[in-house]
Amino acid sequence: MGFVIYFAVLAAIAAIGILFYNYNRKKYTVCVNALITQCEIREKNFSLEDNSSLFRKTYIYTCEYYYEGKQYTYKFQQGGSFQYAFAIGQKTEIYIDPDRPDKAILSHTPDKIGLIVLLSILGLLALAGIMILVLIMIHSKIGPV
Repeated sequence: MGFVIYFAVLAAIAAIGILFYNYNRKKYTVCVNALITQCEIREKNFSLEDNSSLFRKTYIYTCEYYYEGKQYTYKFQQGGSFQYAFAIGQKTEIYIDPDRPDKAILSHTPDKIGLIVLLSILGLLALAGIMILVLIMIHSKIGPV
């Protein structure tokens, strides 16, 4: 019974994540060109139990864009394994919410890679759980060999 609850919770979390991801994307429908104007790099060291350390860089980009004649600023940060390489002065496309043009998201394909990886991992966990349940049911009907 514990397996069923575990995988039901996993499925619910995945479904909520997909719905939120898609709902959030639907608001940002207007594509505008933006200019990267600044990049701040924050570095952090984490000490691990075995006295080794983990180093992490976070890039905080600032870009400027115009919508209906008014200038806006958008900041976004990158960290971890899915990083974009932007240079100061580089142009990129971003999507804005036409009702709130000060809100924007980065228009980049790797944005979806994180979601795809997450869903793939959840799918593999669910499949492994189902296989374990089937094996347990078969073993309980057949008995020990």
